[in-house]
This record gives sequence, structure tokens and C-alpha cells, in this order.
Amino acid sequence: MVETPAETAREAVVEAEGDFVAFFREYRNRAFHFALQLTGSREDAMDLTQEAFLRLHRHWGRRDPNRPPGPWLYAILRHAIVDWRRRLRRDEVLEASGEGAAVESRPDVLAERQERAALVWEAIRRLPPEQREAVILRDWHGLSYKEIAQVQGVSTGVVGSRLFDAREKLRKHLKGRL
Repeated sequence: MVETPAETAREAVVEAEGDFVAFFREYRNRAFHFALQLTGSREDAMDLTQEAFLRLHRHWGRRDPNRPPGPWLYAILRHAIVDWRRRLRRDEVLEASGEGAAVESRPDVLAERQERAALVWEAIRRLPPEQREAVILRDWHGLSYKEIAQVQGVSTGVVGSRLFDAREKLRKHLKGRL
């Protein structure tokens, strides 16, 4: 039996949707944590992650099947976060920091670990946005320099410089504090 063009198109749509669903399941937590690490707000991170996946889904059929979609998602999410930051500045809705969850009473070891983590995140938040993004994409999300370059729209050399500069700033800020 010969397939009609409509049947072939329908099968392609079903296959593409299945690919997107599998991709979504694999990347939803990673994308959310990336957004959370850059925004510091759970609610904003959820909204921005949803927005990024909706944008990606809208253009899923145009993707290059020879390129992994992960860096594409991170680039879309990064752009959504940049837009979000602009809206915050424009609307003058900058809120005070200190959105961290209340620390529960736990054994001293856990408290010390949380204190160190807070110091590290404080230092990361002080980095310029491009350096902060590069550090988070590399060290928490495991992206390669090439993938980070795709996300940030720069060369791999620029990524290397950003990471080097960011790590130097982190070392200086954390020296004697950890």
C-alpha cells in the first residue's frame, strides 16, 4: 500500500512530537535548574522554563537534526532570562535578595555544608551575567565550550576567557572564606 502525502506528513508530525516529548522529559529539570540558578526565584524559573519550551516546541520542526537540541534550548532559555532581566530593570521591580529557603536545624556538618554553598552562590551571583552563565552551563550542566559558545552566541575563545576570569574572581572572593 502506498502512503499518501497527507499520511506521510502526519507520520512525520507524530515522530517529531515524540522526539520533542522525549527531549522535554530529559531536559525539563536541567532547564529549570539553569533558570533557577540565573534568576534565584523558583516561580520566575518555572515561568521562564515553560516559556523556553513553548518557543522551542513552536520551532521544533525547523531544527537541524544533525545538531543536538540541548544547546538550542539553553540559548532560548538564556534569551528569555535576558528579556526578563530587561523587564525588571525597565519596570523598576528590583527586589531585595535573600530568597533562599530557611535553613532547618540539622547536624553541624549539614549546616556547615549549607553555609559553604551559600558563600559559593553569593560569589557566583556577584559575577557579571555572561561569566555567571558560562560557569553554570559548564560546571552544573556539563556543556562543552563549543555548546556554551552556541548558547551565548560567542566564540569558544570568548567562553574560555569568561570561564577563566570568572574562576579567578571566585577564587579571590572565596579565599579565606571556605
